[in-house]
Amino acid sequence: MEQTFTVQTIGTIENDEKGAYIQLLPKFIEGLEGLEGFSHMKVIYWLDGMDLPEMRDILQVASPYKKAPDVLGIFATRAPVRPNLLALSTVRIIEADLKNGRFHVDTIDAEHGSPLLDVKPYTPSEDRVENPEVPYWSEHWPKNVETSAAFNWSEEFNF
Repeated sequence: MEQTFTVQTIGTIENDEKGAYIQLLPKFIEGLEGLEGFSHMKVIYWLDGMDLPEMRDILQVASPYKKAPDVLGIFATRAPVRPNLLALSTVRIIEADLKNGRFHVDTIDAEHGSPLLDVKPYTPSEDRVENPEVPYWSEHWPKNVETSAAFNWSEEFNF
């Protein structure tokens, strides 16, 4: 059974030469109560730059990864081509201005102006997997976000 849902934007993502920021709309700021003290959060946003009807029907893509099979299903990638253009990133909070609903974050894989759909606190008891299993073509990738920045990702992608 196919269903359609409506979501509302709760803010925007600012990602430019000044840095990466999460900005909530004023009417949602009170929802941040209790978020202080968390070092990381999960950010859900909309890949609005890919919002073309024909892109939503693509279910397989040429592998973006050099060591993976030549063709992958989109659910085995983090490609922006998807039936639903939801994106999820875990970010480190550098500075939180809860009064104004603004977060300076370390980095986020989002275009400037991307619509923000939700934020959630990162909690190790729910979000961390101690010993995850991955396919052979990605088993040499970094084991955490902290070491990922120093990894030579250019050797992994076909673009």
